[in-house]
Amino acid sequence: MKSEHMTTMGVAERAPPRAATGGFRRDRFTWANYLALALFSYFLSIQGNIIPFLRDEFALSYRVVSLHPAALAAGLIVCGLLGERVVAWLGRDGALALALAGICGGAALLGLASTAAASVAGCLLIGAPGGLVLVVVPAALAERHGADRAIALGEANAASYAASLTATVAIGLFVASGESWRSGLALGLELAAVAVARYAVDPVSEGKPRGGTSSGRLPAAYWAYWATLFCVIALEYCTLLWGPEVLERTQGLSRAAAATAAAAFAAAMLTGRLFTAALLRRVAGRRLFLASLALTLPGFLLYWGVRQPALSVVGLFALGLGIAQLYPLALGFAIGVAGKLEGAASARASLASGVAILSMPTVLGALADAVGLQRACLLLPALTAASGLCFAAARTLERRERA
Repeated sequence: MKSEHMTTMGVAERAPPRAATGGFRRDRFTWANYLALALFSYFLSIQGNIIPFLRDEFALSYRVVSLHPAALAAGLIVCGLLGERVVAWLGRDGALALALAGICGGAALLGLASTAAASVAGCLLIGAPGGLVLVVVPAALAERHGADRAIALGEANAASYAASLTATVAIGLFVASGESWRSGLALGLELAAVAVARYAVDPVSEGKPRGGTSSGRLPAAYWAYWATLFCVIALEYCTLLWGPEVLERTQGLSRAAAATAAAAFAAAMLTGRLFTAALLRRVAGRRLFLASLALTLPGFLLYWGVRQPALSVVGLFALGLGIAQLYPLALGFAIGVAGKLEGAASARASLASGVAILSMPTVLGALADAVGLQRACLLLPALTAASGLCFAAARTLERRERA
């Protein structure tokens, strides 16, 4: 493997992208970007796990509690709108450093907070500037690996799910052993400090120097893929956030048992993304996307329609396996049609994440209040159908643009 040579500015020189799936290699640059995304995901997930503790400590209403994930999603939206300009100004290394500083600062503020205003501000900092990780990493990996970008993005998201599970387990173990939930934040900060120290000595974010951004408009096909991204992210987060409640209400499980059983979804997501490379060596990306969409339907029917807890959990696992490939594949397609505008494409994809996470789980909750949780869950197959329609439109536009 050839070593990367650093410029005097500390940014790795651009290397030619990988062209063939069989030649995919996880070099130092790739692993470092996986780590950055994993760190962001650790703190993104842990704020959801500590909200019940914050609610008890500060005697918060549900309305105030909801401001925490809303602040984080709002931060992601800000990064989606402005992230490309920040990267053009600071370069990818500078933007990544700012993101890690924001994540660490937000986590520290969250851990030290004595009021709801401070804890909400901590979540906002994790979202922005921490969300710049979602702007830098996909674009950098896509540029580095070229035609193999779907593999890199899939594995990066597998690393993020592993980090999310680590956050959940860490909080549980610390609390069970009599420690404060804040120990989970401290663990994440220690891991982030190690990463920051390494990046300071050996920067790895290869890409454009300051001011090096491409001009032009993203093509229509990109925006159709953007809509696909919105739908699949909404599908993932609606299932993830409402899974425990669905198992408790529809299957009669206790709250603790439902929370444990719902981990089947996260386990399936992690499993599916770990096998991204193997699957893409055998199946074309677009066929894999359609097959994954198709798998979500029988999974949903078992999860939603069978009054048997064990089968419902099996359905939730199958649903997770189907959803697992959708986001990295859709993101790869979107960045692929953007051409030289991969930085703008990655930033706008972050916007899709923020808007979907902020809006759609809330929509499902509003539907549950209006028509009941069972009927409200029909939003999931509706999102699956919408994903398929948006994907078909994107493929049509992509062919026309290439003609």
